Amino acid sequence: MRGESRREALLQYLRVHENASVEELVEKMHVSKMTVHRDLDRLAEQRLIRKVRGGATLTTSIVFEGDYAYRERQNRGDKAVLARRIAELVEPGMAIILDDSSTAASIMPLLDTKRPLTVITNSLKAIMTLQRADEITLISLGGKYDPVANAFFGLICEAAVARLRADLAIFSTSAVRGTSAFLHDPDIIRAKLAMKTAAERSIIAFDKSKVGRSALNLFAPLRDFDLVLVTEGLAPEFQSALQRDGVPLELVPAGAAQ
Repeated sequence: MRGESRREALLQYLRVHENASVEELVEKMHVSKMTVHRDLDRLAEQRLIRKVRGGATLTTSIVFEGDYAYRERQNRGDKAVLARRIAELVEPGMAIILDDSSTAASIMPLLDTKRPLTVITNSLKAIMTLQRADEITLISLGGKYDPVANAFFGLICEAAVARLRADLAIFSTSAVRGTSAFLHDPDIIRAKLAMKTAAERSIIAFDKSKVGRSALNLFAPLRDFDLVLVTEGLAPEFQSALQRDGVPLELVPAGAAQ
């Protein structure tokens, strides 16, 4: 197995088990201990894992949560109920923007009854899923591919979306602190802000676990979105703070754990 494929397999093992010893990884990957250490060093440099004594672990740090495969596995039940509510707002004939989030990607199986539809996205997952879909015009935003986010960003992406207009843009976020959404990467934020500007209306959806988390960079105040969808179970003081700030909040019944 080549180095890149081996490291992806190693990372996938950690995504499932969350931590592993070097000896465990040697047995799993059928390579030497030195090779495992080199692979762990490389993944740690990419901020995908954290090396610990005798092995490695995934962390739920704001940096690691940029990893799409990790995000896709989290809170699937909540994402499913958020996706169903978002899909109710999509009508045939619309042009919609999907950001790089796994929450936005969750609506794709629900688009069958919404055709014809135009979908604008920088998400490789969305592009690969919708590329052959009947009656869906897929507009792929270019840019520099980020393998961690599994999406395209940068000036090319921002310039492309700036020349388009959409009826609805759908977003999620890594963290909510106070009454604002935050993300870990400024390139991702710039792309999302360009998408938001290109849309007549915007929705941001996230499960309640994002509330109180920290991330490095401000995305936008929640009141700047036309609708904010959050799964039920918010602390009363936080819900009151959102209402005082004029946030167009809608609570969605939480999904079953998966």
